[in-house]
Amino acid sequence: MNKAIVMIAIAVVAAVGISAFALMSSESGSLPTTVVQEPMIEKPAVLEEEISILDTTNSFSAPTTIAQSMKAAQPAPNVTIGDDGKIYVLYQDTVNEQTNIFLKTSTDNGKSFSEPVRVNLLDGNVALDGRVAPTIQLGDDGEVYVTWANSRYEPNMFMGNYRQLVFTQSFDDGKSFEPSIVIGAEELHSGKYFQHMSIDGHGGIHMAWLDGPAKMNSTGYMEKDKSRDRGVRYTQSLDGGVTFETTKLIDANACPCCNVQTAADGEGSVYVSWRKVFGSGDTQVRDMVVAASTDGGKTFGDPVKINDDGFQFKGCVHVGAPMAIDSEGTLHVAWYTGATERQGMYYATSTDNGQSFSEPMPILTGDWVPPQRIFITVDNDDTVWLTWEDATGLSTNEKSWRYGDTQAFIFTAQVIDGELIRADNPINESDAKSLTNIDSDNGLVSIVWTETDNSVKIATSEN
Repeated sequence: MNKAIVMIAIAVVAAVGISAFALMSSESGSLPTTVVQEPMIEKPAVLEEEISILDTTNSFSAPTTIAQSMKAAQPAPNVTIGDDGKIYVLYQDTVNEQTNIFLKTSTDNGKSFSEPVRVNLLDGNVALDGRVAPTIQLGDDGEVYVTWANSRYEPNMFMGNYRQLVFTQSFDDGKSFEPSIVIGAEELHSGKYFQHMSIDGHGGIHMAWLDGPAKMNSTGYMEKDKSRDRGVRYTQSLDGGVTFETTKLIDANACPCCNVQTAADGEGSVYVSWRKVFGSGDTQVRDMVVAASTDGGKTFGDPVKINDDGFQFKGCVHVGAPMAIDSEGTLHVAWYTGATERQGMYYATSTDNGQSFSEPMPILTGDWVPPQRIFITVDNDDTVWLTWEDATGLSTNEKSWRYGDTQAFIFTAQVIDGELIRADNPINESDAKSLTNIDSDNGLVSIVWTETDNSVKIATSEN
């Protein structure tokens, strides 16, 4: 592949779905606030280094429309690929103020898709939230597992929302779904959000999420329970989702609105990543950490910083640290930091079960890089694929972001034998508005996203 000097102007954070740098202090519980910084005089941020170029024009198919929403909703699509190459795409749609989840599948490498199947049997049992896509995983015998968060109005809760974590499965390859269950329903009241789910090589299901303890007040409404720890919780199912274990608290001091991520393999390794709060007040640090289990999720070690970024910020960037595990057991992770001296997106690996991490590889850096969400997968050849939202619409000197006020282009990159190979052209033909997702299997790599016209798109690479 040709070497070139790549100068990619850093765009602004992705559109609907990221309330980037919205101040949602875990101490104050205040409403989201737009952060505005003083304009900078220096040149716009760019990544300027010699890297290889990935030609997405020739390697990825032209985008295919999977679904079209008539409402300015947040479809928040997700994708997974089966061992046989069948592609499964989840997305949200809202009709008459009721949000539901739908599944479509493709058996011709994403060229065409089936009719939609509604995943949630209870109408409207889905929280409309473009920041977190419903998670989908596959079993070995036609099982399809889906988890998401619902929402009900509780006036004394933050922004009037009380969320529960919901799970369902299909035993006929996604043609129909079972009645859903609420995770942790038998335990004390708790709001659950920013969730993620993984499946290991033996069919075990692993979930983690941000937890907000709640209680019923004297007026019969839910309110925050300040007497109990809030943070990252975890559970697992070893019987295909029929039952789940009692949830366990992994960390009590997490950023309250940055995505939790999970990864698991067939050798007993389970990983949970999140943005942890260190210290307090205006000088608190919010860096990404990973907690690892080597006994299949029974116990977890102390969280380990992926890198000592020193990101001082009293708020939330709504960006997690997605992970993937290759055939050798190496853990791959990508993340965003807004630290003054190293703003941008980075990638690192761990070969010792998350006890230490390699020197971070810059994916997108510069003088100023706003929060951007990055996603990761490892294909059958152990090639690492990354995709992220590179937003446009605001100048780099404006330094202000507001929920849903910008659009984005979708970019991708590979990491092969430690070398970054990045596309210098976007996957999509026009601006996107919602988070992207990526998955790989059976020689395929698929990327999904939402365009500004509320259509769900997919592009697939056949390797």
